[in-house]
Amino acid sequence: MNTIVAWGNTWQVKFAPHKTQLLHVSRSSAALRLICDGKTLVPQDEVEVLGVTYDCRLTFKAHIERLARESSGKLASLRMMSWLLDSKGLEVLYKVQVRSSMEYACLG
Repeated sequence: MNTIVAWGNTWQVKFAPHKTQLLHVSRSSAALRLICDGKTLVPQDEVEVLGVTYDCRLTFKAHIERLARESSGKLASLRMMSWLLDSKGLEVLYKVQVRSSMEYACLG
């Protein structure tokens, strides 16, 4: 971590320790202690980066559960509006509101 902070100082890049999160991804349960600009970083069970929730075992369970919950709510809203729109309008809303959020950050 000191190397990263030193690099930042060289290139006039400031790291914000209060915004820095530590996710320890390992089979080992050994405690990892990192210090960023004088602040000790506490390992987190989950970290969210650009809308994707990572957990320490990389199962993405919390991320998938959140997506399923949000998508279910969006689909319920679409069902309530179904009498207002034709099938093409519903398809467009589905693709924009539901499918796009489920496909975000997918590899396949």
